[in-house]
Amino acid sequence: MSSPTPPVNSLTVDVAIIGGGIAGSSLSLVLRRAGLEVALIERERTFRDRIRGEAIHPWGTKEVHMMGLRPLLDEAGAISLPLWTRYRDAEASTPYAWTDDFPDSLGGISVNHLRLQQVLLQEARDEGVRVFWPASASPMKVQDGWDTTVSSTGGEKRLRARLLVGADGQRSATRTLIGGNVKRDPVHHHIGGMLVRGVDLPANSAHQAHHVAGFGLVYLQRDSLARAYYICPTEEAAELQGPSGTEAFIARVGALYPDGAFAQAEPAGPLGFFPNADLVSDRMAGRHAVLIGDAASANDPCQGHGLSLVFRDIRLLRDLVLDADIADVPERFASARKEYYAVLREHARWAAPLATETGEEIEALRAQIERAREADPSAGGFANLFATGPDGLHVDEAARAHFYGEDLPGATVFGYPQPAPERRTRPVEGPTNTSTMRAANE
Repeated sequence: MSSPTPPVNSLTVDVAIIGGGIAGSSLSLVLRRAGLEVALIERERTFRDRIRGEAIHPWGTKEVHMMGLRPLLDEAGAISLPLWTRYRDAEASTPYAWTDDFPDSLGGISVNHLRLQQVLLQEARDEGVRVFWPASASPMKVQDGWDTTVSSTGGEKRLRARLLVGADGQRSATRTLIGGNVKRDPVHHHIGGMLVRGVDLPANSAHQAHHVAGFGLVYLQRDSLARAYYICPTEEAAELQGPSGTEAFIARVGALYPDGAFAQAEPAGPLGFFPNADLVSDRMAGRHAVLIGDAASANDPCQGHGLSLVFRDIRLLRDLVLDADIADVPERFASARKEYYAVLREHARWAAPLATETGEEIEALRAQIERAREADPSAGGFANLFATGPDGLHVDEAARAHFYGEDLPGATVFGYPQPAPERRTRPVEGPTNTSTMRAANE
């Protein structure tokens, strides 16, 4: 039995992508450059700042380069981050260079999400992707692919595609279409973010500053902009979302850095707080359909892997589409994606209590972790996660115990990472390595 004959006002493509954000636009580009016919449907007429991830860890930078996308990031104003600088009591430590421990590292990247989205979407159009923007999509399953009715100001068009890709974010309609459901892991703490103008810190480094109940992160951007983040207990996040929240947010983040760094800082975008917990989909693929990025499952934003995960998804999907029968791609993609996403998800759960808790028990755990890193600075490879990514890592009880140092002689089993009562706490090292690679990547 064959599929119905496409109507006259139709277009046949290899891949139809729902969502023209960074994930969808990047995927459309790499597939088009590989010779495929691609359609891209984006709903929003105007892009606006929504406090999304704008930092790419070194393992994600490698993915960007492997797909030849770095020139487009540069066009969007990307800044290279070869260094990571930590602050305690508003005093900077010696900046850590990724190449000290990873000679081939390309370092991290800071890029404005909105500008990158605009550049990628325009490049997709210029390179021959069939871009429908703004437009709505109504996909319908047929035997060997999908028929999608695309509605825009220019009327309606029917798309016939062998593969449908949902790159439509955490509230993915494509996920619902293929029968997927989503749930959030238990919330442990929150992260706030805001675009700020006028921060005076070195642009070639990420800046992580610890406070008594979490930490702040600052990534400089072009045109005197910076993205500032603040990780804290949930009740503190609630306090910062009132009428004076933006001023209080800048004051609280600025207090973590040297005098003068935030003296001229002012809001350049909205303030938003988000739970740390992963948003997990029970389905990453269906028949002739796949989900990528946040539509597939979204990692704890406090860990900053969001864009790196997106670019890994894109490269994997591109390679599968070029290497396999397109009908086999969804299952193969879902299997591989599930494996590396599980590493990021579980590591985030292990790190959560170390971010914002305090008290005798957590201090004892930190001391135990410090001893464990003396024995194995790599923590079984998990201390290198931000540099090298999730490949080769496996999450099981043995890996968890090793991460916490529970396999040391005379060690204590503390019962983490079960969500604990929110308590004001002193954090240990944040989500990256120390200059000697002996910290816990917590």
